[in-house]
Amino acid sequence: MNTTTHKEKFYWKQWVPIALILLLATGLYLYDLGEESLWRDELISIHRAKNLKYFFFLVPRPLYPTLLNGWMMFGDSDIWLRGLCVIFTLGSVFLIYQLGCRLVSKPVGLISALILTLSPLFINHAQEVRMYGPSTFFGLLGTLALASALESPNKFSIGGWVIARWLAIISTPLNLLLLLPDTVLFAWKFRKQKRLLLSFGIGLIVIFLLWSPWLINVARDSSVFVGGIRQVETVDPNLARKFKHPGPDIFKVLFQVTKFTTWYHARRPASNLIYGFYIFYSVITVSLIGLAIFEKRNVQKVGWAAAWGFLPLIPIFLFSHISRSLWVNRYLMFTAPYIFIILAVGFLAVWRRWKIGAVAIALIYFVAVGGVLKRYYTTQSRGNWRDVFQLIQTNEQPGDLFVWVGGWRIDIAIEHYYRGSANIVHKNLSDLEDPQALESWIQSLPQTPSRIWLLLDLSPSVLSAIEKQFEIQIKQQQHETSDQADVLLVVPRKKYYERKDLESYKK
Repeated sequence: MNTTTHKEKFYWKQWVPIALILLLATGLYLYDLGEESLWRDELISIHRAKNLKYFFFLVPRPLYPTLLNGWMMFGDSDIWLRGLCVIFTLGSVFLIYQLGCRLVSKPVGLISALILTLSPLFINHAQEVRMYGPSTFFGLLGTLALASALESPNKFSIGGWVIARWLAIISTPLNLLLLLPDTVLFAWKFRKQKRLLLSFGIGLIVIFLLWSPWLINVARDSSVFVGGIRQVETVDPNLARKFKHPGPDIFKVLFQVTKFTTWYHARRPASNLIYGFYIFYSVITVSLIGLAIFEKRNVQKVGWAAAWGFLPLIPIFLFSHISRSLWVNRYLMFTAPYIFIILAVGFLAVWRRWKIGAVAIALIYFVAVGGVLKRYYTTQSRGNWRDVFQLIQTNEQPGDLFVWVGGWRIDIAIEHYYRGSANIVHKNLSDLEDPQALESWIQSLPQTPSRIWLLLDLSPSVLSAIEKQFEIQIKQQQHETSDQADVLLVVPRKKYYERKDLESYKK
């Protein structure tokens, strides 16, 4: 009896460290979850989920809208909608722990889970209504299943790998590249066992058959997205916008580990001192990766992690130099968990040899990640659509008109946030900076003495033209982000309305 009690206590104690990490992750992912408004891409996800029957076979990433459609049956607040990705990212923390334990050791599993938990990149996407949480989760689930198949192949492990890889691919098609290391590892491990190679080949065929309903749309949308082959010396300036991100150089590749673990922003730090610190941090992380790869312990399974972490990056790197660059943090993050495992292996290698140095590295890491987390939680980075529509709804009066100008981003924001009673009118304007087009647009506004709410992108010339014909009663311009539009409450000046009334009478 005493022996049984001792075993039970030991069993529960071994789960305490990962439980504490999961508790920390829960706090970080839920903190200020609803503080910022949903931004354009989140609103697109919601729009597709609401109209799932039209989008299911048309979009290349149907899984997340499907999951979100079911999730929305129980609520539609910003916090609730973002909660779905919180759950999947928490699942990813647990899965990377399991994978680290299986490949190397429990300490590696715990350290890699902590790195993923604290990663500002993963926190950012855990707090988004986007597909990256499920994408990472199913990617890790498929890798865990294949790791099991590599150790002890059976129909359950291979079947689990097939299903998880398919779900990962229909979450984000770039997860398809995980099949490259999968195939290399399995083919090498069982190169002399034809029966196992056949079962793996059948698994690959099943994955592509399951994915086939979306394959044509993925190919079509991808060709439009990337814009074809880049001819650097003959690029048309009008097409240059397709290539906003230049192909990654070696510095950008090495700095990617820093992007995954700490400084995930596209822009470099404003301070040269801070920028130098993160360069120094990058040197440390790259050194840890190098140390892990050449570590003699568990060399085979560390090689597995390296294959999953680095092999998918090779085609992305090459493609980014011949067409539109895909070297973007959110596109690459499906490989990050495996790099976290390698970092954990490198850190423990330092710990065994030089504990003071390992403590110093840990302190540098916590300073680096802490600075970015402080910025993340204190700086608004998403468009504040929610406040825009609260402003309109709070100040609305009977008879008001609501005129919006712009593309789909405003339409889907109205669909989600606007609960007012004003009559909504869409008056598109092809060129805000063309004086003639602007004057024609102003003349086309509804002929009414009522107040008009205008939602559009304001520039000094547009504002000046509107002020000539209207009295502005409320003006709210957005400066933090380009994701949303500006708000004006205007009333037609008397002479303008009288002229419009006369023109209407003559007709």
